[in-house]
Amino acid sequence: MPLRRALLSGLLLVLAPRAASAAQYEIFIDIETEQDLYDLLITEQISVASFDALLLLHQTRVDLNRAARQELYLLPNLDYAQVDRILAYRNAVGSIHSLDALIGAGALAPDLAHSMRAFITVRDPSIARSQTNALLRLRARWTGRYDRLPPALALQARVQTLGKLDTGLAAALTRNGLSRVRWDSSRNALSAEPEGVRFEVPKLYVEWDDEQWEVVAGTYRIGFGQRLTFDVTDQVTPNGSFGDYELRADNELGLRCKRSAGELVESPCPNGPEARVTPDYSWTNRLAGVAIGLKQLRLGRGWLQAYAWGSYQVHRIAQVELVDAAACDNPHRDQDPECVAPPVYVRDQGPTAPASAARFATLPAMYAEGLAGANASYFWNDRAHLGVTGYGSVPRWLLDGANLGFQEFSRKPFGGPFGAIGLDAAFGFGRQDFFAEVARSFDSQRESGGGYAALVRGVTTLPKGELEVSMRYYGSRYANPYARPVSAPDELDGLRARDEAGARFRATALLGRHVMLRSLLDGWRQLSTGVRNALLFARIDWRITSRWTWATWGEYRNGARQRFVVATQLAYEPVRRVSVSGQARYRWGGKLGSDRLQQDLSAILNMTARPVDRLRLRCRLRYAFDDVWDNHRLPQSLWSYLDVALTLRDRDVLRLRYDFRVFLDQRESTLSRVPNPEHWLWVEYVFRF
Repeated sequence: MPLRRALLSGLLLVLAPRAASAAQYEIFIDIETEQDLYDLLITEQISVASFDALLLLHQTRVDLNRAARQELYLLPNLDYAQVDRILAYRNAVGSIHSLDALIGAGALAPDLAHSMRAFITVRDPSIARSQTNALLRLRARWTGRYDRLPPALALQARVQTLGKLDTGLAAALTRNGLSRVRWDSSRNALSAEPEGVRFEVPKLYVEWDDEQWEVVAGTYRIGFGQRLTFDVTDQVTPNGSFGDYELRADNELGLRCKRSAGELVESPCPNGPEARVTPDYSWTNRLAGVAIGLKQLRLGRGWLQAYAWGSYQVHRIAQVELVDAAACDNPHRDQDPECVAPPVYVRDQGPTAPASAARFATLPAMYAEGLAGANASYFWNDRAHLGVTGYGSVPRWLLDGANLGFQEFSRKPFGGPFGAIGLDAAFGFGRQDFFAEVARSFDSQRESGGGYAALVRGVTTLPKGELEVSMRYYGSRYANPYARPVSAPDELDGLRARDEAGARFRATALLGRHVMLRSLLDGWRQLSTGVRNALLFARIDWRITSRWTWATWGEYRNGARQRFVVATQLAYEPVRRVSVSGQARYRWGGKLGSDRLQQDLSAILNMTARPVDRLRLRCRLRYAFDDVWDNHRLPQSLWSYLDVALTLRDRDVLRLRYDFRVFLDQRESTLSRVPNPEHWLWVEYVFRF
């Protein structure tokens, strides 16, 4: 059923890695903390794909003295002309000592250089290479009387030493997830132990990276080319591997009790108010194993690059993604009751006692994926190469006694092993850079077996801007869950880079000295239905004076649900230590020409103050009203927070934050919601040495 499939696909977006939607960030990125990125995402100034890329970039950083051309291009706000000026300066002087040196040499403008601080490292070459740098980040959140104890906790640690050795770790104390899932043959269903406090270490890696070799063991990310064949990096221009210790902080409370009656007379959840709890810190599973890379072997006029990687990653999965493959050999049969996801009973009172059933459950350690891949590329220079990439994957379910499979809307193809092989190329001259990749996927699905995909992209560096043009074709049978190229937001069976042919035009231009234009035009056709869709986005940023800046943007999206957005933002910085900004947005959604369009309104006020150098105060107030003509259908909320950041030593920071959120709409779920209002307390300590 289309409705069922759409609802389930929406739920899976929480768990599945996101595909890229653009090769350029939507606004000028100028942040100080990770929470600034969450604010940009919540206020819809950046897309989910941009957030994924920037969050990873903020947590891993780019080394200005070691990064190649494509790595520097990952940094926000930079075009290829500015990247080439950084490289030219680095080659001329040997090493970059600071961002101020780039400013003084005229390689970068001051505002551009300062916007890079949150995403880079600059290691002083005069310091011994054996010096150890370490980061320890502790976080905790709690929301009061209805929350579980202990509070949600997270730890990230990273140690870099010997100039080449890098170790990272991410750990979390979780409280809200089921555990120890088994197949219960007497019920012909799954069963799991109830929620409890658990200490988990989802990310741990050791990496050695020198001028010629790169070796990483543990959790890591890797990707190549135009991301059409294989990529798990969330980067726009990946080329190689790196350790992964990313953690995320979800910002919405979850239901404390997620049970239906199951075998009981009634649900164990209270009939009264629906209590909600703080979400656990989360993470995305990518790869876990070993990757070995020969970064540069001189050969002829250029050099050879070669990578090989293997992974054995244990995955969690949403209950709705499962199907009993013994009873259903084709999960596309939505009307067949045998193809519905098997229920999950919760073992509160023992394995044989009557049990309730879990709702909206994410099940841990359900299947393992064995994966191997390789890449070989020949580079004539930093702007010209030819490479081939391929991988194969074999999922294996970990539950004894069950024959499980993936639903058709899951990202992973059902039926057995899958993989892909592709060829990518790039070359550039002057102000032109061209990229291309073609790929062929393979899978074990009935009536499929794989398909073809191709992407061609060109980037022109203008005197005061950049123009990008790309064309793409992703066949209806191209079922490759590790493809994350430029693609439209619609999906076929859980995959975005599938079932479409389109063209995209993106441009950034400096109009005069103080006006920046960013625009995007994307048009595509769904191959299976013939439906044509379009996306148009434009944003203008104007620095009126040294104290006043103004921005306005609009978006039009055609498709199954049309959308039109108009927003504006005004910022004022009266003195160096104080800044104030306000934003208003109005959005129309629905089918143009229909009797009623949904209309949404939101407004945001931000203030930042630095009374002394070591203290930063930030306050934000946000009001959002979805569907202003019907207060019983969608949320209406007021959200404010006060964030205090105190630098205790030169490199250590203590952050305290208090959030106040209240839901004002008249929906039944809101009237029964507790707590309402919500009171969040955040504590974070960052220790560096």
